[in-house]
Amino acid sequence: MGDEKQRKNLMNPQLQNTLFNLANTFVMPFWILLIFAPHAKLTTWIFEKATLRPMHFLAVIYAALVIPGVLSSPQSLAVLSQPTLEGVQQLLSNSSGAAAGWVHYLCFDLFVGAWIWKTAREKKHRFIWVSPVLFFVLMLGPFGWLIFEAGSRVAQRSS
Repeated sequence: MGDEKQRKNLMNPQLQNTLFNLANTFVMPFWILLIFAPHAKLTTWIFEKATLRPMHFLAVIYAALVIPGVLSSPQSLAVLSQPTLEGVQQLLSNSSGAAAGWVHYLCFDLFVGAWIWKTAREKKHRFIWVSPVLFFVLMLGPFGWLIFEAGSRVAQRSS
């Protein structure tokens, strides 16, 4: 896999930057709802009743970022099918890879946050402890999920 200058970039860098910024801006109101308004009707509608949820839109942005990258560098499929640390580092070491990787994080972290929100409501967990955990999911992804899993088990034993 060559460096970014050797590869033909199929996406306009300005569009790539716009999609990156759009995803960053788009995701925040939904985290605010999950963390600060977990019982609001709007939060419930967005994350339980809406046909298209925020994660769907982030997935479309992700696809718009990743497809041109794969088309301009088919070797990336080889790296993804047999990943090595060096290969993954190369994939993420340019603006195309970094933008796609970041939107991937945004999408899946919000998916996990929504799952935690829904699970907490179903198990009737108190959001006094779930909301801070959702912040950890936003900032640290899997570590936040791990905190929720541990807290959920403690909460179940306490009830």
